[in-house]
Parts: sequence; C-alpha cells; structure tokens
Amino acid sequence: MDQPGTDQNGTDQPRTDQPGITRRVGLTAGALAACAGAVGLPAAAHVMGDPAPRKERPEKQAAASAPGWRPGGPHPHPWNRRGSSKTLADVEPADVGLDADVLAQLPGILRAGLDNDPPRFSGATLLVASQRGIAYEHADGYALRWQDASTELPEAERIPARTDTIYDLASISKIFTATAVMQHVEAGLLSLEDRVADHLPRFAENGKGEVTVQHLLSHVGGLPAFINLYSAFPDIRSRIDAVLTVAPSTPPGTKYVYSDLGLITLGLIVEKLSGTSLDGYVREHITGPLGMDETMYNPPAELKDRIAATEYVEHYGRLVHGHVHDENAYSLGGVAGHAGVFSTARDLAVFAQMFLHGGIYGGARILQPGTVESMFTDRIAEITGVGGARRGLGPELEAWFYHAGLTSPYSGVHTGFTGTSLVVDPLTETVVVLLTNSVHPTREWSTTSVTRREVSTCVAHALGIVPESVRSGWRAGDRDAATATLEISADLPGREPVLEAELFAHLETAYDLLVLEVSADGGGELEASAGPPHRPPPGAGRDPRRDDHRLGPARGMDGDVPAGGRVGSALGRGAGAARPDHRRLYPRPRRLGGAAAGPGPETGARGHRPARGPGRRRRRRVVVARVSRAASHRQLRGLP
Repeated sequence: MDQPGTDQNGTDQPRTDQPGITRRVGLTAGALAACAGAVGLPAAAHVMGDPAPRKERPEKQAAASAPGWRPGGPHPHPWNRRGSSKTLADVEPADVGLDADVLAQLPGILRAGLDNDPPRFSGATLLVASQRGIAYEHADGYALRWQDASTELPEAERIPARTDTIYDLASISKIFTATAVMQHVEAGLLSLEDRVADHLPRFAENGKGEVTVQHLLSHVGGLPAFINLYSAFPDIRSRIDAVLTVAPSTPPGTKYVYSDLGLITLGLIVEKLSGTSLDGYVREHITGPLGMDETMYNPPAELKDRIAATEYVEHYGRLVHGHVHDENAYSLGGVAGHAGVFSTARDLAVFAQMFLHGGIYGGARILQPGTVESMFTDRIAEITGVGGARRGLGPELEAWFYHAGLTSPYSGVHTGFTGTSLVVDPLTETVVVLLTNSVHPTREWSTTSVTRREVSTCVAHALGIVPESVRSGWRAGDRDAATATLEISADLPGREPVLEAELFAHLETAYDLLVLEVSADGGGELEASAGPPHRPPPGAGRDPRRDDHRLGPARGMDGDVPAGGRVGSALGRGAGAARPDHRRLYPRPRRLGGAAAGPGPETGARGHRPARGPGRRRRRRVVVARVSRAASHRQLRGLP
C-alpha cells in the first residue's frame, strides 16, 4: 500500500517532552477561541447535514472561552481589521516569524509540479507575505512553452516564468467585482437585499424576480453554473440578454451552485450604477488607488512577452496568449464580472493586504472595515451543511482543497481556472499567491490543487502552526483517496501502565477519517479504542477541539469502557457555531480512543491511555492509527 510519509522514523518514539507553543500559535488559538460563533456553522449534532438555526454572536461567552495566552478581551473577529497606511516591504523570513529553512522547500514543491507527467503547469510564480512583509518569492518553468496542444517550442523561443510575469487570474477576477459591488453598497446605491431585477428588469424573466444581490455574491441565486455564450449567440448584446434571461436551476437561497452567470450579472449592475465600464470602474476605484499598475483587463500587445500563455483552443485554432482564456469573457469583449483580470504576484499581494488592513492600503481607502468583515463572513453554512462549501460575499472561505495547512473558518480567498490561487489567513496575517498557467497547453493537464495544498501547508509549517516536534513524527501525508497506517507494538509494565501519544489532527470535514484501534493480544484482534474525553488546558475554557458523537458500543484496551469513554468522530471545521477548530494550531495529549474527522492536511501522532488489567504487570499492546482520505470534495464536485 502506498503510504506517503507513513513513518519517518521507522520505530516507536517515546514521548520526551511537551511540544512548545509558539507565540504565533498562541495568538492564533486565542483569536479562534475568542471568535467562536462568528461564522455560524452547523452544530455537531447535525452530522447528516441538517443545518442548525442561525445564532447570535455570544461575545462575552466567546471571550471567556479564549485560551489564556494573552491578556485582554473581548477579542475582535479576525476580519475586524484595523486600518493601516503601511505598505508591503521586502523582509527576511525570520523578521516576520517564518522559518527560512522550511520555506526553502518551496522550490522543490514547484519543481515537482513541473516535472509531473503530465506537468501540472508550465510555469509558476509564488509569493509569500506575512505581517506586511514579502518574505519569499520564486518563479520556475515557462510562461510560454508550447506551440499547440502537443508541440513544444524550441528552447530559444520559450519564455521563462519570472517573479513579475503577468497571469490571467481567471475567477480571482470575481473578487474585484465583489469589491466593486460592496463599494456601491457602502455608497448607498445598492443593498445586499435588493432584488437584482430592480436594477436589471430583464433579470426577472423565468421567475428570478426574488433573487437578491447577496444571493449572487454567495452563489445561492439558483442560477446554472454555466451556459455557452461564445458560440451559441452572435454578438455581445445577445449574450448579455442570454445571461439575464437564463432559467434558474433551483429557487434562490436553497442550494449552492458556483455560477459564473451571477458574477457576470453583478458586473452589469456595477456598470449601470457607475455609468462606466467594469474595467474602467475597477481601474479608477480599486487598482488605481492601490497602485496596482500591472493589473488590468485586456492587456496591451506590448506586454505580451511578459504574459503567461494559456490554452491552445480548437475553437479559435490558435494558442491563447495575451488575452483572456475564458471563452465567455472573451466573447464579451474581455471584460466580465467573472473573469478577465490579469495581474502579477506583487500586485495581487497588495490587493490581499488591503483586506488585511481593513480595506485600506498605503493611505487609499477602498472599503470600510465593517465591509471587509462582512465579505469574509460565511453566508451559506445553513444551506451547505457539514463539510460543504463556505462563502462570504465573494470570497471562498475555509477551502481545504487549497488553503490546506492554513485552513481555518476565516481563511479566504479564491482560485482561478487557469491555475491561479490567492490565500489569505487573517489569524497569522499571511498571504500566499500562487500563479500558474496550468491550462498551457491544455486544460486536460490541469491538476494545480495538489501543488496549491503542498505550498499552503509548507507555509503553515514555516509559521510554526504545526510544531516541529509534531512535524518530525509520523505523518499520514496529504494525498487524496489514500489510507495511511501507523502500527506500534509496546510492552506496558505495571498495574496501571500509561501509553502516551500526542495527536495533531487536521483533516477535511466529512471526507477524511482518523481511526485509533488497540489490540491486547499482539495484533490478533483490533478494536476501536475508547477513553475519557480530553480535558482542556487551564484557561482554555470549554474544549472546542473535540466534538464527539457516538458511533456504537465502545470498548477499551481490556474490553471495558472507562467512565465517560466514547468512540466518536470529531466533525471539526463544521462543528458548531461556538466551537472553532483548534486542531491545526497545537497538539494535545490524548487518551488513545475514538475516531476523529476534521479539516486540513496534517495528521501527526503521539496520547495517553491507562491500560487496565488486574493482576497483569506487563502486557503487549498493538496500537494502530489509520487515516483514510476520500477524494477531495472539490474533486467530487467537479470544480477546478
């Protein structure tokens, strides 16, 4: 069985000391605990996806439950950001709490994607920033490598990827449209509860009269994901009319369907209310004030040699290089609410830092702090249920399939079909920009999410989110559709021997499972282990990291169930409005018992569990930890 990273040490390692908790980890854990309930997630009892009722924010209770790593309170929501006129600056990794030795693994991660068969992408540009410091940049591969879908260009005609290569952002463009929409909301020209048809009357066709602006921003407007505009309609006017009059797939507010059509529609609203084109509005009110001079729609021909090529498209009979890859956006003139923006890693980092600064950057106010918080607050958990998508007003939240080790209920922002991604973690004030041309020369090779996860997890390690003492132990790896197993044989002396382990579980809610089993006969018969629930450390208040439900009869190491013993599955990330998931932040001593499932890419192992057996002074135990990963929910949904 293929078990990536199954046992780095080859032997059982006895625990020697408690892993340290860095200041960064402590502050992050405090922020999570203090903000429990800020995102309105389904309760653990609703394991079948039955949404919990919406709850008010319990600020006082949340503050009281925060771990005692820092004084003060109540603590603000992680996206309730203070404004700052400071700008990004080049720094050494250590200046912002990043481990340079860990970051040095990033080039190898990109190279593995380039050397994959077939390549995951042709070229890549990566930027990592934290606490307003750009700590790492790297580029590899080619911005232009292929002549068509099967013919490589001669080496002399290829264009290497650089740190300032301009990429087609694809659906990251949606965040620019969402920002423009929220500026109109701030100005009082638009309301989230406005019916779209009040601004675009044709949209009321086919029973869509009750769809609101918020429905479209959060992709619950009932619109289909896609319709062919570029070849089914003769001109821009007829294509826009097709978008406005499309028949809905579901009633609004009942189902999450990621839809380009909703953002195209919102772009039309921005144009109507502003009296200018979408690209002109974004330039004047967003990218211009932010100094993002290399961010644009329809880049001029003189920049072509700096632009990453995308796909060879049979419909065009040529390679797409220098204009938007998305066929529908191209058919709308290269400017649309769902796609069309080109940018560099540095410019995109400025855009992300604007959100981290509460809507301001370098003295330019783009959004108010409350608007930023609203944009990054989940709106659809009651619709999608446990393990489902999380969306704010534009941003994608808590997306394990590319946030990986940086995943939390507050992480955002978006990906793009061309192979681009932007991750912002407010808990550590970290930005990860990964721009690739994964559709060059064909979309059939596009598998960028593997590299996205590896990059995000490497950055999380560099931040110290996963302590070194855990990282150096056994890891289950992060491959989808795989099972990894750790088996330990141990002689436990005395009447009440103790086997100690420390577990760090960071799995994908509702898709991955951690099972702990124990045998008292040398491995002949394995039983799910049970133990009393973990008790939080002093000052931590209610333990939010363990959300168990009974799966059936529980048996301990000697066939008995200690008082309070359970076998359960911890539905971490989607597990209750008042229970943020802390398992990505630090390990805990744990009695070996139970099954756990939760979000993220990391599972390390080391718990403690008394072995009971009257009259027996030494017994050989076999302890098995098995992690099973389903295919990523993103893959199951068939999304890029």
